[in-house]
Amino acid sequence: MKLLTRTTIYYLLFSIPLLMLSGWLLYYNIERSLRHELDEELQYSNELWVNHLNHLPADKDILQLNNPFIQIEKSNTFSGNTYFSDTLLYESSEQEKVPYRSLTIFIEHNKQYYKLSFQRSVIEQQDVFKNLIVLMSMVFGGLLLLFLLINLYINKRLWKPFNSSLSKITSLNLQQLQQVHFDKVSIREFDALNSSLNAMTNKIQEDYLSMKTFTQNASHEIQTPLSIIQSKLELLLQDNALTEQQSTVITSAFEATQRLSKLNQALLLITKIENNQFAAMESVSIKTVVKKYQSFFAELLDQKKIELLITVQADWLLYIHPLLADMLVSNLFSNAIRYNQQQGKIIITITGHGLEITNTSMLPAIGEAQLFQRFAKHDTATGNGLGLAIVKEICDTNAIAIQYKYENNLHQFKLVVS
Repeated sequence: MKLLTRTTIYYLLFSIPLLMLSGWLLYYNIERSLRHELDEELQYSNELWVNHLNHLPADKDILQLNNPFIQIEKSNTFSGNTYFSDTLLYESSEQEKVPYRSLTIFIEHNKQYYKLSFQRSVIEQQDVFKNLIVLMSMVFGGLLLLFLLINLYINKRLWKPFNSSLSKITSLNLQQLQQVHFDKVSIREFDALNSSLNAMTNKIQEDYLSMKTFTQNASHEIQTPLSIIQSKLELLLQDNALTEQQSTVITSAFEATQRLSKLNQALLLITKIENNQFAAMESVSIKTVVKKYQSFFAELLDQKKIELLITVQADWLLYIHPLLADMLVSNLFSNAIRYNQQQGKIIITITGHGLEITNTSMLPAIGEAQLFQRFAKHDTATGNGLGLAIVKEICDTNAIAIQYKYENNLHQFKLVVS
């Protein structure tokens, strides 16, 4: 979820309850004020009528004064209390009972008690109140919508420098040695962020160039003395004056330098893959690569009498550097041969979406913790233990998912585009 969206949701979560509470308080106070005004009007009518009745002639019948605004009836009891009440009275114009507000008092006239009830219709007040509630709802709704639009506009303007910096970071490609600069902005926090990003990207680029130079130099400087040592040892092995013990020692040293040379090349290769130094990518036919290494490993397959079955359901066209595609297939292929058994089997299946390489083996399943760990290998196998580590690095840098499964003495590696 975007920060702007989350911020808007938080604003809504706080503002809607506040608006509802404000609306309820306004509703309550308006209703109370209207009722109070109606009660004051009834009280004023009461005072006028009482004053009028007190000045009537003694022979005047009070009951004749009944009208739609006052009801007078005789009472056998007298109460000095005055009370308000709500009631329903039939309204001929509405042809139904409508709500009224009533004030009831008791008076004495010519030694006779009378009950006086003053009524006022509350329909007009209710209509006014309903119209006011609708108006309030429209105003509050409009204010909320306006608030959201203003909030979105302001936040987009405020976060524009951050989004610009984020876009630059996302598109940054160190392998192409792009020079990126984060501009100064008026917002202090974002300006501090851009300054830190400028310093960080410059440092990263310098470190990357330094490491790239080191990798290139190390490949030459380490490999050259190793080649010299190997050539000298080969000359010594050709000396007929060597004893058997000396030949054994020199052969052992020669094999050690070969392993060291291969180890150096493998580690340098992993470093280059991690640094994305294989940038020239193109569509590579995995079917063609598999066929090529089938011929390369034919002699090894014959030596161990391994049966090879290749099934091509559809060619897998992988967008990758051609050299990395070769390394990917060759390492998995050689791994399947190295850890296979005599008269074993290798099954390769190519589909339009991936590659599966399955091999028989008497060795147990590879533990998840050491599956792609560097220098991890079975005791009975030769090599430097970097084959699967190289495969994993290639997959990680090219968005390829690698899956491993062991079942019924069959080791299976499956590659699919993630």
